[in-house]
Amino acid sequence: MKTIISLISIWILIILGIYLRANQADVFPADNNDDSLFYTWAGITFWDNPFQLATHSIFEANNPALIWRSQYRDFIPWERFGMKIVKPWLDHPPLGAVIIGLPAKLLGYQAFQQIPQLIVRYSALVASIFTMLLTYILSTKLFGEKTGRLSLLFLATIPYFVAAHRQSFLENILTPLFLASLIALLKNKLTLAGILAFFCGWIKFPGFSVPFMMALWLWREKLTKASLILFLTGIASVLSFIGYGFLAGKDAFLYILNQQGVRGAFVNSFFDTLTKPHFYGGFDDGLYVLSIIFSFLMLIKFKNKSFRFFNWFLSIWLVVIFLVTGRNNNSPWYWYPLIPFFSMAIGHYTVKLLKNNNFFLVLPFWLFGLTGFDLLKIDLPSTWLRLVTILFFLPYVLNLKKVSFWLTRIFLFCLILFNIYVTIHYPSVYCHDEKCPKPVKISLNYE
Repeated sequence: MKTIISLISIWILIILGIYLRANQADVFPADNNDDSLFYTWAGITFWDNPFQLATHSIFEANNPALIWRSQYRDFIPWERFGMKIVKPWLDHPPLGAVIIGLPAKLLGYQAFQQIPQLIVRYSALVASIFTMLLTYILSTKLFGEKTGRLSLLFLATIPYFVAAHRQSFLENILTPLFLASLIALLKNKLTLAGILAFFCGWIKFPGFSVPFMMALWLWREKLTKASLILFLTGIASVLSFIGYGFLAGKDAFLYILNQQGVRGAFVNSFFDTLTKPHFYGGFDDGLYVLSIIFSFLMLIKFKNKSFRFFNWFLSIWLVVIFLVTGRNNNSPWYWYPLIPFFSMAIGHYTVKLLKNNNFFLVLPFWLFGLTGFDLLKIDLPSTWLRLVTILFFLPYVLNLKKVSFWLTRIFLFCLILFNIYVTIHYPSVYCHDEKCPKPVKISLNYE
């Protein structure tokens, strides 16, 4: 009976997360130059010829694959951007684009059509279901059932996590595959882990690091033979993609490798994302920042194998981001595969808070958890805020254990409800001041 109740509660949280992600998914995040539409076009053309994908590219100068160029809405400055169609499109490995483009292809859309944003984002929404489920499984295996549930709860409801999972960027397709490979590795199912890791790079270039980071983990655990197998898997994954690139078009492939390699690495690559959470425009979600802080605090715990496992893959992915993202790391989606780690970290520290009702643990949630008021442009009176803050912390300072016990739980419950409210209402607040592109509505004829 306990197992059934537990299973039902998990799926209630996942359904809540799905609802929040699907609600107004075609409204926010809003952008007129959304890469996910270009991935959709690439995916559609894949089904016509797997070696001749065609779509918009950011690389134009001397690109041998460039077949068409035009300015889109050049007379409207805030909507202006250049369209550069290339064939074959090799800016990224093809698998992620194939998955993103599949719903549009099945519904009969052609490449270079204006496709409704909800269809473009459908694959990301489906991928987020697997991300939530696999985050719960991985968190539970590493840190226990309570942490697993709380990790899922925060993943399902923190506004930044919800909005990020609406975007059909390649990282959102990569994340569940990455998590599944880690779970297989943790369960010592090395063949399955190797197969899953092999395809991570076929979604986006940073994914090629996955089999190698797994191989190094096994090496550190003194599993030399398994480490060698995963290392060879990584080599095979890279070589297979190189073979694909040469078959698709040698000159275009070598050109793209050269262009991708000029991004560089910069000492301030992390500063922008950590201090200015954003999509295409600021999104100051304090709980997102707090989750990153908590994930860094996890790094000081390395005696327990579960923490070592968590910290290893978190750390290596951070290094990968540092190496490949460029100055200021102005593309936040590079961080999306770490969102499950961030939710696990905040879940872990919430378990500690509920166990201890400690002033030092509840303080960060108060300081970072109320930023939703700013997102909704609700200006709280300073006098009122100061008074409420003093009254809230008084039971903790005076060590009134019974009062603080219930106060902690009521506060966290209200914080979750507030996050849900912010997630639902923020798009209308944002679009009231910004020029949000209106979604393309789908009309069905039943006659």
